[in-house]
Amino acid sequence: MSKKKFAFLFCLIIISYLTSGQNRQWSGDGARPSFSITGKLIEAGTNTPVEFATVSVFRVRDSTLATGAISDDKGFFSIGSGPGRYYLRIQFMGYEDVIVPNVNLGRGNLAFDAGQIEIRQDQRLLEEVVVQTERTQMELTLDKKVFNIGKDLSNLGGSATDILDNLPSVQVDVEGNVSLRGSENVRILIDGKPSGLVGLSSNDALRQLNGNLIESVEVITNPSARYDAEGLAGIINIVLKKEKAKGINGSFQINTGVPANHGGSINLNVRKDWVNFFTNFGISYRRNPGSGDSFQQFGDPVTRTTDRTRDMDRGGLNYSTRFGADFFLNDMNTITLAFLYRFSDENNETTVRYFDNYLTTNEDSLTLRLDDELEDDENLEYSINFTRNFKRKGQKFTADIQYQNNNEIEGSDLVETTGTTFGNQIPRLYQRSNNDELEERLMLQSDYTHPFGKDGRIEAGFRYTDRLVGNDYLVEDSDDAMTYVVNSSISNDFEYQEKVFAVYGIVSNKINKLSWQLGLRYEDTDLTTLQRTQDQRNIQKYSNFFPSTFLTYELSEKHSIQASYSRRIRRPRGRSLNPFISISDARNLFVGNPFLQPVFTDSYETGYLMNTRSSSFYVGVYYRYSEGITQRLRSTDDLGITTTRPYNVSKEDSYGVEMNASKDFGKWYRVNGNINFFRSYTPGGSVTFENETTTFNSATATSLTSRLSNNLKLKNWFDAQININYRAPRNTVQGKRFSITSIDLGFSRDVMKKNGTISLSVRDLLNNRKYRGETFNPGFQEVSSFQWRSRTTQLSFTYRLNQKKQRQRRSRGDYEEGDFEGGGF
Repeated sequence: MSKKKFAFLFCLIIISYLTSGQNRQWSGDGARPSFSITGKLIEAGTNTPVEFATVSVFRVRDSTLATGAISDDKGFFSIGSGPGRYYLRIQFMGYEDVIVPNVNLGRGNLAFDAGQIEIRQDQRLLEEVVVQTERTQMELTLDKKVFNIGKDLSNLGGSATDILDNLPSVQVDVEGNVSLRGSENVRILIDGKPSGLVGLSSNDALRQLNGNLIESVEVITNPSARYDAEGLAGIINIVLKKEKAKGINGSFQINTGVPANHGGSINLNVRKDWVNFFTNFGISYRRNPGSGDSFQQFGDPVTRTTDRTRDMDRGGLNYSTRFGADFFLNDMNTITLAFLYRFSDENNETTVRYFDNYLTTNEDSLTLRLDDELEDDENLEYSINFTRNFKRKGQKFTADIQYQNNNEIEGSDLVETTGTTFGNQIPRLYQRSNNDELEERLMLQSDYTHPFGKDGRIEAGFRYTDRLVGNDYLVEDSDDAMTYVVNSSISNDFEYQEKVFAVYGIVSNKINKLSWQLGLRYEDTDLTTLQRTQDQRNIQKYSNFFPSTFLTYELSEKHSIQASYSRRIRRPRGRSLNPFISISDARNLFVGNPFLQPVFTDSYETGYLMNTRSSSFYVGVYYRYSEGITQRLRSTDDLGITTTRPYNVSKEDSYGVEMNASKDFGKWYRVNGNINFFRSYTPGGSVTFENETTTFNSATATSLTSRLSNNLKLKNWFDAQININYRAPRNTVQGKRFSITSIDLGFSRDVMKKNGTISLSVRDLLNNRKYRGETFNPGFQEVSSFQWRSRTTQLSFTYRLNQKKQRQRRSRGDYEEGDFEGGGF
């Protein structure tokens, strides 16, 4: 039986077994109850039902716990018990405890009806909750950092790329590649799983994802064995908005901006009794004007120079929607069905100008290349989740099935002209290209958590993924724009398939103040690439173990230290393996490498965390050792054509220090900041591909990134925010990247009795968020600068429906233990 069939059958058997014969009550005596205790919980003053409150039954003679239950969606509870004298204790977060005495059951009294029981809000606790809610733009724990997106005014109206680029220790480069702590080998997930929202090209998909749909972002720098082993530098988990509160709840947002950035979003849920319907919808129209320039020198000594300028205007219409339902079968079992759809229709225009100066002949020439690209991207995703909670606190079983289908079509019309001036250009070449990409992915996953003792826990699970990517790339050339001929040297039909089967186990416990966790993950990989055009097949099969270890010592209630270790992998992806050539810029080409091998990293980290009511502080030291590290190297031929191709170059040692801090200075001012200092060393050498040798120097990269966020509350007028970002220069194996400094501003004011908020933000206030660098190769030098998008100004309005910040109801999920609960890794 194949692994796929086995995993699917396993999920069905387990779900069928666990959903049969469930009882939502628990009994400490173990006997089937013949007596009952009933009642209804309501909130004092409003008479609204209080759901999911804990009702405990204690024996009068010794105050030991006899049994208990949780109130349902309508506030009712029904508890089975044996005969005896009892009293009830009712507990709910944010409310005062209530004691119901004289609960007597016997031969003449088989049932006790407590009637309606009023519980009152604990004002002292509520004040603390409100203070916490207002200050947690950044939440720090020892194993992850959580960034609540709605608290950052500069993110309003932006895309997922804008949000990530504004997070501490996270950078997005000129091509949209995301890096964490200086490494681009990072895994990006949506709600804890790979998703169609990331799409075929995560760079473009993140740029098209409406940021208004994002609730928070979790940055996990050293994941445990529970997580996918993919991603050398760690995991970035994007959490989408989803409500479960009773009734109708939601938020609505519209925004407009300059350059063109117009859109809106809806986040809504409707819950009644045993079902909760939820939906997210976002639509936007954006134009992203950008520009760049470079100065290139060829030869040693220099025989030719080229001044290159590039203007681009990218963007169009994007919309995404997700809707689904949670079905609460009973107090212990929930099934969630969800569907996700994303579509983008973009028109991208690029103009590249080359000014060539031949020093030996003193001749000049001008070349103009125009690229008009239409890009359609469609993603569909279907998912089913089953969650089974048990009577014992912390015991939980989940099973997931997810299928996604993505399709992306890019069509370009290119015209290249040449002449002595831009006024007398003569057409030299007409080209058109069509790139049709298709992705299908099936994921089966199951996880189980079993507590033991007071603090012990055993976790186990498996995941199977089957991913198929097809890329049909056609390029045609013409001299007269009438008759086109297929360019067989560039056109290709490429297929990539990846199958990964994984199982893991984790044991954790606590001894006094010391908590420990040991984990082991096994992954079996079957990767195949097929270049149909040239009938070239490349098969890679490998099986690996990925251990993880975590130790945490509580110095006191507010101070902790932790040490951790994990082993990670970075598998080569479809576009990096596909040897097709991007022709937007005919003199600067990107080509994949079908012979790329996986990269393995051993990651170590130790840190100290302090959390108080008004401040938090974290400092950590980390070290990563990587084998077969991937670098994009550039080579230049005799015609001045520069080709960029990824290679496994060598090993890499990297280490750094990261500090995060936040502090409240009264109710009017809050500041949080991050500094990440890192250093890496990569030995020099050379690589050969198809008889072409590319050399690279050893590189010691020492750099620093930092972010400072200032939040001010000016009485009842408005809130203000000032963010300052800085990235220090960094050496690479073929050159250097220069520093970047940028400032973002944001202002907001609550209106309509705090049900609405008007916000104004300016991103890149000084318009200097530009990527600058230099490249050195034998016989070639380049200094370049590029700005993906110029300064943006954004105005937005948000209206909240039944979402006042008075209190937060607990859902069933709040009764479980465990880090990353709900992530579903």
